[in-house]
Amino acid sequence: MNDKKNLYKKNGNILYILNTLKKYTDVNHLLTTNEIKLKIKKDYEVDIDPRTIRRNINLLIEVFNYDIETYQDNHRGYRIIRDAFFEFELGELETIIQTFAYSSFVSKEITDSVINKCLSMMSIYEQENYKNYQASIKNIKSDNKEIINNIEIINEAIKNKKKITFEYYKYFFNENNQLTTEKIIPKIPYKLSPYKIFYGLQKLYLICLKDGMKELLIYRLDKIKNMKILKEKRNEKYSEQEIDYYVKNNVAMFTGEQEKVEIECNIILLDNVIETFGKDIKIKKINEEIFYASFYTVLSGFKYWCLRNIENVKILSPLKFKKEITKIIKESIK
Repeated sequence: MNDKKNLYKKNGNILYILNTLKKYTDVNHLLTTNEIKLKIKKDYEVDIDPRTIRRNINLLIEVFNYDIETYQDNHRGYRIIRDAFFEFELGELETIIQTFAYSSFVSKEITDSVINKCLSMMSIYEQENYKNYQASIKNIKSDNKEIINNIEIINEAIKNKKKITFEYYKYFFNENNQLTTEKIIPKIPYKLSPYKIFYGLQKLYLICLKDGMKELLIYRLDKIKNMKILKEKRNEKYSEQEIDYYVKNNVAMFTGEQEKVEIECNIILLDNVIETFGKDIKIKKINEEIFYASFYTVLSGFKYWCLRNIENVKILSPLKFKKEITKIIKESIK
């Protein structure tokens, strides 16, 4: 067994060198041939002579197209440069870390796993920035560890145009008035045609159609468990273009028919309106303080957007919606 191990070790020279360059070099840290030799000896208990190191580095450059600085480039030593086409750059890795650290829809275990994978792609010096890293976030992480598996199942079902079934969980107060999560159990298991996964309001959502229904439904992925693909073919009632349009014009992930709305807003809401409803809506400046906007959206979700910004929004149409908002405001101040 030891003979085999020694044989494998001898055949791993190019990988030892590559891993050493990835682990110990960056723009501020270069290694000489002798330093590479010592690092490999320490990490892998293998002796590689300097000529072999130089030969294998040339092989990595000439045959495998790795971007490696050499003595000829800088007169100081070797360092590997990330390939922007195939590898994450440092800023991209840091963005992934921050996104997962502050995302409530993934569990702590999934977050830690993703962060560790990102750190493994950094040099040891870059990892130092995350030595005592801790996200400043409230205790709102999901307990559902199935979300990554759910994404894979949904994508497979969409690819093969199959229906799915799953259990959906929500918060309830139990008989002792304690907060808990419980499964919503329908009399007949849901059969759903999945169309798209999308991101909104810092959550991942599934948009789908339930058998026997006309309107689309939206479910949060972090509340779904025990998902399975069915043999039945997906309902093809909605096209990809219709789904994209529906998603782009949905404000707060509420389902229902989309209706045309017209509003006038204070100019301070211009960024908010464009970021929420998109750049392709009808919008025009009225004066230095007011602008007009018109678009289609689901009114049940749009209602909450209006109430959050009520001091800076004037609803023009539809009239029934304007009356509903007025009633809500009057009721809330009684």
